[in-house]
Amino acid sequence: MKFPLGRTFSNLVIGSAVFIFGTTLGIDLLAFCCEATAAVSLIFASPCRADAPATQPIHTGSGYRLLGNGSWIITQATINSSTGIPTHIKRKVAVTTQPAGRGLEEARWAGTDYQPTGPIQPLAPADTRAFDDLGLTPQTTLPDQTLIFNRRRHLCSVTQYLFRNDADGKTTLLTLYRAKSEIPKIPPRSMLIAGHDIPLPADALQAEFTTEGPRTSTKGTRRILAMASPLKISDSKTCICLVESTQTQGTTNDKPVSITSREWFCDELPGEKLRAQTSTSIGSIRVESEVNVVEFSVTPIAPPSTPAAAR
Repeated sequence: MKFPLGRTFSNLVIGSAVFIFGTTLGIDLLAFCCEATAAVSLIFASPCRADAPATQPIHTGSGYRLLGNGSWIITQATINSSTGIPTHIKRKVAVTTQPAGRGLEEARWAGTDYQPTGPIQPLAPADTRAFDDLGLTPQTTLPDQTLIFNRRRHLCSVTQYLFRNDADGKTTLLTLYRAKSEIPKIPPRSMLIAGHDIPLPADALQAEFTTEGPRTSTKGTRRILAMASPLKISDSKTCICLVESTQTQGTTNDKPVSITSREWFCDELPGEKLRAQTSTSIGSIRVESEVNVVEFSVTPIAPPSTPAAAR
């Protein structure tokens, strides 16, 4: 399947591993790495914005697909690199109503209050569709496999989906392991593939991805580590989270790349990460980051209006 792409990602963001650095926390981790050190900024030079999935029109920004207008998130990030001093950044993002649709307002803590980082950016419409509603065509169906999940063995269907990106000549093969038996409810989460926000199926216990293209060859696995891990957001709020890990290895621009991340998700903040810990090495450069949500407010998405029944 082919995706029309708009703005491209940094060369560091290698195809299928791009979701690790997504802006779903209201924080562009690549931009933070730019600020952490001049050497790293040479690598993280391009803007990091994702376009909408291929099944909906192209917009300047995507993400926050399950948050209604009026929702906001405050995050704190710490970036450490092998070539510079640690960087600490506190930001707030808010989903707003604009004449042309939704917008995303970003601000940074300036010591006494939040200062806007720029104009309000157009944001793709809210989208509550599940994976099976996207109409993606499987590339291959493999034999069922058994995975250990929540201390139980689960028989899983194994299906592969191929994503082609004509803009950079890369292809990503996504393999999903979906439980065929009943499992505990999993919070909404998604992954970015070639700049497109793809919701993961609610029964997906594991995802594997392989990206091939000019000067790029990477492989990765995303799996669930814990189903009900408590995460303290503030003195008055603790969320019960799903914890996932992602490991990616390969080469990009003829340099070895290794990315390891751990992410926390919960139902109270649907589709967004409550915490993300990422360790990245590119050649001799190493960057470690941690982003935590410290406060948030979610406005439910208004249900679509339905025409009155004919009398």
